[in-house]
Amino acid sequence: MLATDAAGNERQTGIYYRLLPKSFQGDRIELNDAFLEKISAEFKDRFPQAASPLEVFLKANRELRAQDAKVLRECGLKTSPVPLWEGEFLRLPNSAPRGSYAQLRSYFYQGKQVDQQTHLGIDLASLAHAKVPAANRGKVVYADDLGIYGQCVVIDHGLGLQTLYGHLSLIEVKVGEEVQKGQSIGNTGDTGLAGGDHLHFGVVISGEEVNPIEWWDASWIKNNVTDKLEAARTAVPAR
Repeated sequence: MLATDAAGNERQTGIYYRLLPKSFQGDRIELNDAFLEKISAEFKDRFPQAASPLEVFLKANRELRAQDAKVLRECGLKTSPVPLWEGEFLRLPNSAPRGSYAQLRSYFYQGKQVDQQTHLGIDLASLAHAKVPAANRGKVVYADDLGIYGQCVVIDHGLGLQTLYGHLSLIEVKVGEEVQKGQSIGNTGDTGLAGGDHLHFGVVISGEEVNPIEWWDASWIKNNVTDKLEAARTAVPAR
């Protein structure tokens, strides 16, 4: 890690970390014609040369996914230099998980595997068009269509930490708006590459998606984030 101050002085140091092996579940997704027609209607204008609904889906699932990742990296640069969040992050109320983080999804059509992608977020299903609360205090840095995520909001919580809310049917906030923890930012929906009404919830650090489950745990945040930030702050000698 390299740090540079306003005078141009640089200091480089390493960060202690330990990698823990972990396995993630996979999922087999059967594509049917009704779903492909829905996706084709939403994305056909982006891929006018696509010869079939299946081809539209594959282009969206591959090319738009890569473009979305680039947008998230750009959003990661728009972050507060100080933490804006407090405590654990909120989960969509009364919701059931429908897709997990790092889930390897294999897509099949008419008995043949046609694609494979890694799902980087958690899908949560509640009532149709359920209100979506901001997971924590922050500032909106994105509120628009975002490829596979459909209508999407990204909230910055400071220090590169951001949350993503995808497949919305309605967006209630705008870029630059400060939001409070629990404030409604929109409604769940099925925009983008979604087969039904749900929320795709993601946690993004400096443009890289990480496991959202950890950020719902107050103890994990204290032990792994806020205590370490405090230790680093108190270790800096006063000038």
